[in-house]
Amino acid sequence: MTANELATRQKKAIYLSVTVVEDGYSVPSSDGGEYIVSYADDGRLVCKCVDFVIHKSDQTWQCKHVLAVMLFQQKNISRPLPTRTAKKTRYDAIDLN
Repeated sequence: MTANELATRQKKAIYLSVTVVEDGYSVPSSDGGEYIVSYADDGRLVCKCVDFVIHKSDQTWQCKHVLAVMLFQQKNISRPLPTRTAKKTRYDAIDLN
């Protein structure tokens, strides 16, 4: 995969939504369907889209769906966990008499 091919796919990948599903990640296809991006036995992300299947012999190939999942993973790993700040409540002594 050349740098130009990667850049072209990255530009498309940033606009794709990614949803975590049981089998991996669901990424929308351009025809209104979806592709499931999952892990191969060797640990790399794989997709069943035409672009990925055509280039499957190239171990470095990444379709826009795989790139979208990679961006999703990076964003969710680097996002700080939300913290809850305790509300400070002032309790004054109450005179019950």
